[in-house]
Amino acid sequence: MSWFPRLLGIGTAAIGATVVVRPETLAVPCGLTGTAGTTSPGTAALCRGIGARDVVSGLALVFAPSPDPLRLAVVGRVMTDISDALLLGSFRPVPPARGTLATLAAGRSVLTALIGLTICSGSADEESAKLCGEQARRRYRREHDTSEPPWSLRGWVSGIVDEELQRAGVVQ
Repeated sequence: MSWFPRLLGIGTAAIGATVVVRPETLAVPCGLTGTAGTTSPGTAALCRGIGARDVVSGLALVFAPSPDPLRLAVVGRVMTDISDALLLGSFRPVPPARGTLATLAAGRSVLTALIGLTICSGSADEESAKLCGEQARRRYRREHDTSEPPWSLRGWVSGIVDEELQRAGVVQ
């Protein structure tokens, strides 16, 4: 089932776009506003950067062409949520609010990781099992096709990504 991560991607991109347009939506909960409730230009730029990052990671989840790139996009999303838990929580001066922000970001990373487990995991139905099998056959043919030179950049990058996914335990 790959529609869970795609729904997560739509939501992530929408929230990211909201932050890009109105950086206060991120600055206020993080306590990054001034005494008058205004957001400084530097803080607005930081928030917009985080929003843009979320738009890109959300679109990666939505438009990943097959399970492997989708898993990689989920790993990237989990890592950004973990960094949010570690960094955004430290911005807040009041410790209880800091813990709340960190807990929310960490919870989102756990939810994203769990959603990532639904990507072609198990053959809940015959249709998804057949789809995963067909993708595996296409990948095998692509990897063993000798019409492309062995030194191609695409093959090199694909090998690195596959190795990292295997090392992380995302794929077998």
